[in-house]
Amino acid sequence: MNMTKKEALAFLALHQPMPNDYDITQEFIDKYDDIRLYFCANPTEEAIPLFLQSFGEGNGLGVYQLVEDFLFKCDKNIVVSNIASILENPLTMESVRYWCTLLAMVFADNTLIKGLNISLQSDDEDTRDMAMLSLKMIM
Repeated sequence: MNMTKKEALAFLALHQPMPNDYDITQEFIDKYDDIRLYFCANPTEEAIPLFLQSFGEGNGLGVYQLVEDFLFKCDKNIVVSNIASILENPLTMESVRYWCTLLAMVFADNTLIKGLNISLQSDDEDTRDMAMLSLKMIM
């Protein structure tokens, strides 16, 4: 798929978050995946917070797990800083909190402790479990 950086960033900005799995079409998630692949080939710092806040309920038909491929191409400190900002915001929506808490295991860093402690208070059991595991990896 041919697209520009501006078009890819605009798509992500418009879908904060993506639709829930039961509302998403294969065509729509394929476009999201095309954008993920675009940024894997053309990493840019601007896309980091947009991807991190794009996670809707569910797993994006299997594509959300692949977002870390893009994140690995970015500066780890910038990724961690963005994850920390999202986790430290008590108003972060649950689906975004879950995925960012999960990513905290992959990008384990002391600066994530405060946000992970907020995730420990989540109403969602999976988010709490991921927060506990992430904290164990950091400490």
